[in-house]
Amino acid sequence: MSFGSETGRTRGSTKGSSKKEKKQKRKKQEFHMHRRTHSQEAGSLDLEEVRARTILALDRLGHQVLSTEPGGYDLEHWMKSFNSLLNDFEEKVGNDHITEEFRARRKEAASYLAPSSTSSEVDSEIEQLTHEEESARAVLDGAEKKAAARLASLRQERDACSKELKAQKEKLAEAIEARQSRQFFSRILRPGPSTEQAQAKVAGLESKLHGLEDEIERSRKARAASGRGGPAEGDPAYLEAERTLEEVRSKLAEVRSARLNRAQLTREREIAAQTISEIISSMKLEAGPEGDGGMRA
Repeated sequence: MSFGSETGRTRGSTKGSSKKEKKQKRKKQEFHMHRRTHSQEAGSLDLEEVRARTILALDRLGHQVLSTEPGGYDLEHWMKSFNSLLNDFEEKVGNDHITEEFRARRKEAASYLAPSSTSSEVDSEIEQLTHEEESARAVLDGAEKKAAARLASLRQERDACSKELKAQKEKLAEAIEARQSRQFFSRILRPGPSTEQAQAKVAGLESKLHGLEDEIERSRKARAASGRGGPAEGDPAYLEAERTLEEVRSKLAEVRSARLNRAQLTREREIAAQTISEIISSMKLEAGPEGDGGMRA
């Protein structure tokens, strides 16, 4: 009996211990299940925070104003920020969550917004064109100064010729008057000095003065027509410099316009950022099973 009683007590004790162990085991299982669920919820919440921060940053990038000054925050700097943001997003959410549409649109945006040439190349081209413009301008300035000096010389020569002509006409008039005032018999016996030489000199001066006036007028009209005060005659060097200057200025305008457009791409950047943002908004970012990846450091 005592054996039997002891056995009964032992069995009762064993049964109570078994219930206690089962209860503790059940509590442990519930704890681990709760912990796993909480971990998954936290991972999902973290992914949503990453999504929200990325969308906000994309919106800011899409409306960012770029600088047109050399060395400022230009399109190249913007693209670095854009790519850095998306790289960070991909790393944190994991490759399993990145869709093919996201990858395709990102590649498309990078290809579309990537500059065909760097800022330094564009600046170098502008610098070269500016140098050519200065060289052509120097040739034109030299020709214009030469034309102005020539015109001034013609006017001085005309004034001197006019003055000399006036003096020669006065001498001729005096000679004619003196010759006419001699008495009839004196003129027959001894004629006065001849006026033919004086007349020929006056005629030559008049012809020269007329030629100078014509040349001055042609020079004046040509300089007025050119708008720059260029030479009257078709100077080949001057004409070549004019052609070069026009071509260089046209090219400069194109390059500067292209640089300005390249430096901004305002609407294009806004569309690219908005498109990527919409794709990220539509992604399914549920955290995977513990150990599958989910959030990454």
